[in-house]
Amino acid sequence: MKQPWKTALTFVIIGTTLLPANLPALAADTAPATVAAPSNFGLTDSIRAAVKSLAVETTAGGTRIGASVRLYNGGTQKTRIPDHQLHVRTTDGVQYTLKASAANKTALEPGEIGELVYMTVIEGTPSIKLSELSFVNVDEYVYPKKETNLLTIPLGARQVWYASAAGADKAAEPKGWGEAFTIPGLNSSLRYTPAAIKVQYATGGASAGASGGASTGAASGGTSGGASAPEAGGTAAAPDGAAAAPGGASGASTGAPAAVPNAAGAATGPVALVTLLVENPGVGRETIPEFRIDGQSDRKTYTGGRTEQGAVTVEAGEKKYIHFAVPVENSVTLTSLFVTTTETFVLGGGQGAPTTATGFDVGRVQIAVPGSAQTDTAPAISYRIGSPIAFDPLNKMIDTNTEVTLMEMHLHESDNGFHSVVAKFRITNKSDKPVPVPAFQTEIVGSDGAAYTGARQSGVTAALNPNMSYVVNYSFNVPKTEDGKQLTIKLLDTQSAAPYTSTIASLQTAASSGAEGDTFAMYPFDLKIVDWTLSATTPGSMGGLIYSYKISFTLEVKQSDNVVVDQNFSKLYMELVDTKGRVLGTAEGSFTGPNKLATGKQILTFNAKTEQLENPFTIRVYEAFDTPSGLAKRYITTLKQ
Repeated sequence: MKQPWKTALTFVIIGTTLLPANLPALAADTAPATVAAPSNFGLTDSIRAAVKSLAVETTAGGTRIGASVRLYNGGTQKTRIPDHQLHVRTTDGVQYTLKASAANKTALEPGEIGELVYMTVIEGTPSIKLSELSFVNVDEYVYPKKETNLLTIPLGARQVWYASAAGADKAAEPKGWGEAFTIPGLNSSLRYTPAAIKVQYATGGASAGASGGASTGAASGGTSGGASAPEAGGTAAAPDGAAAAPGGASGASTGAPAAVPNAAGAATGPVALVTLLVENPGVGRETIPEFRIDGQSDRKTYTGGRTEQGAVTVEAGEKKYIHFAVPVENSVTLTSLFVTTTETFVLGGGQGAPTTATGFDVGRVQIAVPGSAQTDTAPAISYRIGSPIAFDPLNKMIDTNTEVTLMEMHLHESDNGFHSVVAKFRITNKSDKPVPVPAFQTEIVGSDGAAYTGARQSGVTAALNPNMSYVVNYSFNVPKTEDGKQLTIKLLDTQSAAPYTSTIASLQTAASSGAEGDTFAMYPFDLKIVDWTLSATTPGSMGGLIYSYKISFTLEVKQSDNVVVDQNFSKLYMELVDTKGRVLGTAEGSFTGPNKLATGKQILTFNAKTEQLENPFTIRVYEAFDTPSGLAKRYITTLKQ
């Protein structure tokens, strides 16, 4: 075994960072100091070697051992990698020889870093704990064959990924929730921090192909252990190591994302959406390397994939979020997450036959999931209705020159056996050019912690001109037990992690209840019904009397703010109710168009017809707007004869 450099300095060596092989040794009489075990070793005078990945995994075809070794040429000329076999030895002294990938390099240019991949599958499921890895030159042209040890690398406790083990026995680097980390084994200085995890379903409005890319392996709800999308362009293989379609050479991560596990689009069941905050502390732009997030419950591992399509770059000093969707089963609680990379082994076909690629997974970091298993990137803050909303500064949906304000939130009892909450947001463009109206979604969390998704009004203008405001309504159905006194309303980004959502603002506030009377707010309008009369008319035909009804009322309308009111704005909606509580008909008035509601005398005709003149009636007054799920109403007042 070749000895590491003699040194008196304390090195902090992260992962498998390679150092030049021609550094001089320091004087032997230097004062002693604590020396960390080196992570790279001399294979030749100019080539140094370090273990990037080692994995032991039980598959349908037996026990698979995979290894990836990173080499660095510190010399001044192109150097051939010595002929060798790769051997691994267990703690019991058993030795296994791994096959070399057909894509392995045979020589390195000066300063070049190359990765060599090896793999073997052992029949049966022996208990294997690896202790060392060796490069061995084998001369098979003499008898008996001659083996020369070129280098032996001792293996630490966390250098081998035992995929089929449970919990901490998998041997990934442990991290707590919210603790920053880099990914061992990757040539990247990017730093990651777990920011949020939330179990949800795909949003109905997202396209089926919103999360494209190659499949990462196991299907929704399946256990890990299968091969995933290869790290350097190779195709995925079956869990037992069977050959897949021809793949590319292994090597450094390319930055191409693993996809959401359902290659056709979003998973159909519940998904744990994991958000990582990525920070680039370096001096140049970096591409996020390829890796995925897997979830671990008490019984099972669930394979996840990144939702962002294509390569994601991070500028020097920049921070941004990336998202991973982990399909889980109903009522499953994840206890930890694993940052997982994939190595690619290419089997040479020989004599013109095509090559085949097989991937093996390596867990790098184990992240403990918080006890509640639900966190947000935007923590809930106390909010006063009518004040501008503070958004997560890293969100990509709300422009810094776009101001969003919650102007009203009302709760009332519905006639369908539940309570309705209606929230009205004002969106203001404070820039000097038109901006798109942000298509955020909303969610209400009740006092008991249950969450309810909002229905956004159907018609919304596409763009908003400078220094103009626009109103967007959302409606929620909540249980009758909800009193609205302690609500949290969340604003959700529907684009960054599509077809899933992430929180960009979270507001703790209370809903107001409708009150009887003739004066009410319907932002941006203040309305007052000064007086009203209900009349019945009949054409007096020979076939019998048919009565229709209309309401005449004097209305006062005041507009409090300069807000755009278009055909999508809410309507004044009235229901004609008889003494038995039956709704006989409805009438509505618009605030736009040639017959818009304005200060003065107004007449609305109900679409109700009766064969007998009925009396007395009650008129329920609402604010109403259309949503994809139907008409949403906000109760305002009741008029009684």
